[in-house]
Amino acid sequence: MTRWQKNAAYASALYALVVLMLRFTTGEGWDTSLLIALVVTPLAFWMGRLRRRTSEQAREWGRRRVRPWPEERRR
Repeated sequence: MTRWQKNAAYASALYALVVLMLRFTTGEGWDTSLLIALVVTPLAFWMGRLRRRTSEQAREWGRRRVRPWPEERRR
């Protein structure tokens, strides 16, 4: 499976899950659930990408840190 196909499968599964969750837990109609899921799905992917980038930057910053962490210092 290519990366594009994998992302499309994840997006479809997430979209269907959100639609069903909204439809049966909140009591919204099908049309409202479908529209809300259209907003929630890309937002969830964006938040995952943002979290991944933030983690990568934190790891990179940690490697470049010159001074040791306070708990690593020896007295």
